[in-house]
Amino acid sequence: EVDVDMLIDWNFWFSVITAVVAVIALVQTKQQIKLSNKQHLFDKRIEHYLIAKGLMQLHETNQILLINKEDEPVLAMDFIFAQMTNNTYLEKITDVIAHPLEQPYHKEFLVKMEMVKDASTKIKYIFNGKVAILLGDYVLRYQELLFKMYQYQILLKNMHKASQDFRLTIEEAQKTVDEKHHREELQKAIDNLKQSYDMLKKEKVEEKIEKQIRLK
Repeated sequence: EVDVDMLIDWNFWFSVITAVVAVIALVQTKQQIKLSNKQHLFDKRIEHYLIAKGLMQLHETNQILLINKEDEPVLAMDFIFAQMTNNTYLEKITDVIAHPLEQPYHKEFLVKMEMVKDASTKIKYIFNGKVAILLGDYVLRYQELLFKMYQYQILLKNMHKASQDFRLTIEEAQKTVDEKHHREELQKAIDNLKQSYDMLKKEKVEEKIEKQIRLK
């Protein structure tokens, strides 16, 4: 005959072992999720830091082109825009400056501008502290400048057309499209980017962001 007490003991220990195994599995799963989340955050931080760093390098290389001391239209805007988009992240929108408002260039430009704006927001969430705000703001200022440059190129195109269609002088065509006002708006965007860039350097944002990226 089966010993009832022994059967009860086996059932008890089986239940205990089952519970212990379940707890171990739960702990392991939790650790795996934690590690996976940590790796995902690391990947996102690397991705968005490289975007921001690329924009910083473009600014460093080309900031001399953004200085306009003359009180006249910026006729080299297409060249400046091409230089300010001269990396792998922005290269697909470089040609839009030669084809303002034309498809598919215009749509690709708008899509990329939304992506850059989205990146600026994500940077503020995936990094910590003041440096996250400063870096996110810099990316947004860069996006705003590219938009202003594109709008200004459209204005130059309209100004040129007005000059040809109505045989106007450059000065007369400028007034027709209110070029000076738009040039002032462009200059504000340039100044905002410069101020944002200077803050990154002053606060040593690159160094602090890189410390946050390292896995602990």
